[in-house]
Amino acid sequence: MTSKSEIYHEISNQNISRYSHRYKIHGQNVKTLGWGTKEQQQYRFCKTLEFDIDFCNKIILDIGCGFGDYFDFINKQRDIHCFKEYIGVDLNDTLVNNGIKKYKNEQQCSFAVKDILCNSVETPIGDIGIMLGLINKNLDRLIDNYEYSFKMIKNAFSYVREVLVVDFLSTIKTKDYPEEEFVFYHNPSKVLEFALTLSENVSLIHNYKAIPQKEYLIAIYK
Repeated sequence: MTSKSEIYHEISNQNISRYSHRYKIHGQNVKTLGWGTKEQQQYRFCKTLEFDIDFCNKIILDIGCGFGDYFDFINKQRDIHCFKEYIGVDLNDTLVNNGIKKYKNEQQCSFAVKDILCNSVETPIGDIGIMLGLINKNLDRLIDNYEYSFKMIKNAFSYVREVLVVDFLSTIKTKDYPEEEFVFYHNPSKVLEFALTLSENVSLIHNYKAIPQKEYLIAIYK
């Protein structure tokens, strides 16, 4: 019988292989990361700033950082969001190494290879956690998607001191875009119910335009 630990490692290995394959095709491009366009990526990034979060002098932990594009985004907001440090972590060492090379001259930016799914921590390493685009894949019969998502969120929450922001594709779908079998749609009510088991302070944003599918963000505060 396959253990949960073995299943988690299998999921991690599949994710590494998927992004490595995309990188061979697209290189350092948003399509490698699963974003449709740069504009859609930036729109999602902008939405993370709508929560009541003080970035000033804080360490930002970008979980599933890819090439570190969120650093470039937040760095351009420095006049308002004057963060202290950016740490990007990802499963895939190819993506991490690209980020290291791209931002090698940025002293407030660092990267590391970490598997959040298989490891929680006792001591947080960031103040604000950003986790975008990591839990939208349909895992079919490998594991229940909610079980996987909630473990990812719980583990990621252990890495931050103040707040974790996560995005989801919503079960409230738009009529203009067909449902896709390879992605998983999270019920906002079910996600909110779980988030409230981690903290009594939770905020959910479900009122922005579809890009191209209906999405939402949740912020879980310590």
